[in-house]
Amino acid sequence: MTSINSLHRQRSRWGSSCNKNKNKNTDTSLRHRSIVVSPRSFFWRMRAVLALLTASSLLAYFKHIKDASRSLDAYYNNVKLSHLPPLSPPKVIDKSKNDTNVEITTFTNNNAVNLSGIYFPALDENGKPGYVHDATTLHTNPPAFDFKGVNCGPNDATMQMMTQRVYVDLAAHERVNKLGKTPRSKIFCHVYTTNKQRIRIQAIRETWGHRCDGFHAASTVTDRSIDSVSIPHEGKEEYGNMWQKVRAMWSYVYVHYFDSYDWFHIGGDDMYVLVENLRLYLESEDIVTASNGGEHPLLLGQQFYQDGYMNASYVTGGGGYTLNKAALKALVTSFPHCEPNLVSSTEDVLVTRCLRNEGVEAYCTADETGAERYNHIDPEMEFNYDPKKNPLLYYSYSSNNTNIGPERVVKNSVSFHLKSGGMDGQPKVENLMRRVHAILYGHCTNSTLGPPVPTKQWRDGKFLKNYWKRPQFECDLKAKPDEICNCSRVKYLQREVEVCKKVKKPKSFITNATSETATTETTSNNLFYRFLKYRRE
Repeated sequence: MTSINSLHRQRSRWGSSCNKNKNKNTDTSLRHRSIVVSPRSFFWRMRAVLALLTASSLLAYFKHIKDASRSLDAYYNNVKLSHLPPLSPPKVIDKSKNDTNVEITTFTNNNAVNLSGIYFPALDENGKPGYVHDATTLHTNPPAFDFKGVNCGPNDATMQMMTQRVYVDLAAHERVNKLGKTPRSKIFCHVYTTNKQRIRIQAIRETWGHRCDGFHAASTVTDRSIDSVSIPHEGKEEYGNMWQKVRAMWSYVYVHYFDSYDWFHIGGDDMYVLVENLRLYLESEDIVTASNGGEHPLLLGQQFYQDGYMNASYVTGGGGYTLNKAALKALVTSFPHCEPNLVSSTEDVLVTRCLRNEGVEAYCTADETGAERYNHIDPEMEFNYDPKKNPLLYYSYSSNNTNIGPERVVKNSVSFHLKSGGMDGQPKVENLMRRVHAILYGHCTNSTLGPPVPTKQWRDGKFLKNYWKRPQFECDLKAKPDEICNCSRVKYLQREVEVCKKVKKPKSFITNATSETATTETTSNNLFYRFLKYRRE
């Protein structure tokens, strides 16, 4: 009787029972087997070889694509983050020269951050270095608000935005003051300016500046009467060198005011800050938790995602941005090795990049609907703004805020950028600042405004109509859509570069209305031609 083990051995030799009869007369000895390859076998073997070669080629191809993708990401991170990408290699500062002829000395403060070549002692009224401004002067002795020259009317978009949507939460502010359980957050505010704009600084002092616990204006002349301080910096005093100016400003603030304040807010001389709202926001449970009691660095402000790239985000400086102590220390720590010699106007982009290099990402300050607290554009533009009809701002500096009109801003907003002041018949920045302040703080309550003034839907083509008349854009304006790529100034706009190179970008929040899965490339082409149409009106 055949044993079970012998059956297993037999199956192991001959294979399965289904193949036993088939292999019955087959000699399994390799020594005596003749190698005969049939045409069908040869065909399948060749197919296998071709498949291996094809797979190898595909792997090499995908590796090439991956390397190219990494190069593209590096390009966007290093070049295309700026508002106005340079058409020529960036300038490098000659450190042997600067406008003030102040000797740069090695400086290390108590917080052990080396600021050699970055920190410049401020100059007093006589040009002598070493001046330290008393930042509490404005807060303790605020000037009177000059309401006589303010024109509250008409009942336009600014008036409607400031009365129907935005408000200063004075009730909550006073309620927290009365409770007195914990000390209020101490805020230091500083603005960059020049002596030519001293009239704006006076308007800031009368309106919102004195509501900060500490304040100064980094100017070209030290004038204690308007709290302006001359802080030297590398390179020339010009808008195109704003990065070096801001580096010097932050270094000066870090050296002299780091221990005295909890938060530090910066912006231009055309920024209006609702300080009570800012203080309440910084003291909110959301921010206290996010900062872990101040130990975790926070960068607060409105974020733009340039060209729809979420990994190319930056905090715009239009409405200003806010740092806590930990973020300020991280920022000045990065200065020696983060673009130390670059000449650029895009200080907000570079500050965001330097903090990102230190592991600090911008914190989202929008509310649950996408409305913004820090507003890059002024109340009138926001009131009439529709992102679907404004491809220039929406696409070049796009954010997640797809709301329309007044709902684009949070009711207790923190700041506005009065960028349209003095343009297209608008009042000058200083007058617009006083008007916004008068409306918010009840000075215009008894004014007769009349019915709302009809306002047209604002478009970037209308707002920038004079801007596009500059000679350098002549080629762009006259060229046909299929000829636009031949213009030398075409690189000025990121969108045009994308269309010309036909770079397929990753999906973003920008989609066609008819398809949620539409690619960004298709949408960008549509927006691009719509933009050309608007720009030529």
